[in-house]
Amino acid sequence: MSDDIANLMLRPARQQISLEELESDELPPQNGIVFNIWFQKWSGGGGSNNQISKAKHKVNIEKDTGFTNVTKDKNNPYICLYYAKGICVKGKNCQYLHRIPQDDDFWPQTVDCFGREKFSEYREDMSGIGSFNNVNKTLYIGGSLIIKSNFHDLINENFKKFGKIDKINVINNKNCCFVSYKNESNAQFAKEAMMGQSLYGEDIMVIKWANEDPNPIAKNLKKRQLEQDTNDMIKNLLSNFDGKSKQQKILPSEIDASEAEIEEPEEDDQSNDEPEEIEIKQIEQPSQKTLLNNTDLSYLKFLKRPEIKPRRSLINAYDSDSD
Repeated sequence: MSDDIANLMLRPARQQISLEELESDELPPQNGIVFNIWFQKWSGGGGSNNQISKAKHKVNIEKDTGFTNVTKDKNNPYICLYYAKGICVKGKNCQYLHRIPQDDDFWPQTVDCFGREKFSEYREDMSGIGSFNNVNKTLYIGGSLIIKSNFHDLINENFKKFGKIDKINVINNKNCCFVSYKNESNAQFAKEAMMGQSLYGEDIMVIKWANEDPNPIAKNLKKRQLEQDTNDMIKNLLSNFDGKSKQQKILPSEIDASEAEIEEPEEDDQSNDEPEEIEIKQIEQPSQKTLLNNTDLSYLKFLKRPEIKPRRSLINAYDSDSD
């Protein structure tokens, strides 16, 4: 976690708006029967409304960030969707995080940083939560934009608050731009936080997921970046692994992937209830190129296997697997 966010997390998260301010006009126009408060949509109706209304509230990272009931939870809690939109009424009593995604956050690829399940394919208009089959860090920003001389600076100023930006590409003749983040989770947060916001007061931004760049050079860069991100994620997980291992830590430079030395465990009179530490032997090197190199694979040898407890016998020593 960055130092700036860590300092902001020392104070309780404030209530962004009151219940009285959360009026019925905050909801989209009714075009269905049932309103889903999680996805902010109506369902069960025959009509649809694709118009984007101007957002009345906006998250202020410096003022709204703070600790909540789940800040100390080590099970990777999700970020509050309403905090990202600037309309959370619970403040410090919220059951979700009130901060932007950090580099050391880890969530399954099947959900976004808010805990919403992704889909196998994108929508036709590239809106929505996204796809779990693709790591997308680039946002398409369109709508009724007004391109002025300071447009690039305004985009950078507004979007850099939500994470590290890799690239901003402004298409002047099409009144749109693309913003690429270092991490996908930051792009997910920015997409919700800036949807319906305005840069000049008269325009309204419509934010969607960008299509994959067909340029072969861009595809190769994305592939290498994915490999690097995977290696960084593995190393981060291993560095945070609380193994309490008896084995001495070995530096990556001291590990020979071709010959793995196995240390004989000392025999003692410990009871069988304690988990045995089993060191995985030599890992066969894959014949094809993989995302993990030999150094990363050699790290995995020192992980513990969970203890497998014998199942209790049922009545008369029969279970569902018996004849």
